[in-house]
Amino acid sequence: MRNFRKAALAGATAAAIAFGTTAVATAQTETATPAATTTATPIKEVERPDTKATGGSSTKLGHDLEAWTVDEDGNVVANGADGRALFGSSDNAQGVPSFESQPAWAKAFFGVSIFAAVSALIGLVVGPAYNFVVFGPF
Repeated sequence: MRNFRKAALAGATAAAIAFGTTAVATAQTETATPAATTTATPIKEVERPDTKATGGSSTKLGHDLEAWTVDEDGNVVANGADGRALFGSSDNAQGVPSFESQPAWAKAFFGVSIFAAVSALIGLVVGPAYNFVVFGPF
């Protein structure tokens, strides 16, 4: 019973601190601040003839995972995925693209979702069952 009292006291203390600071924060008065003045500075255009604008690391990763491609006109086109091809049955219905034709990012998310489902099953069912078998009921 002593541990329950400590837990209840800790919870009440945390609630009192949380709501007490909220009241103090809302009671603060606002002071008028002067309007900020900005000075325009000229923009210099720097020419770098030997460099090519290729984007950052996230742009390169997106291209490697087939999230986007460049079409014939030089425009960036996003590659979408078809959920029926990823999560559908193994029977390839008429007009439904195959799993292999999906972009790499969609296949990666499919693998992560399977891993998450298995992890949830282990954490919610197998783990407590193992604990019950090893340590017994209560």
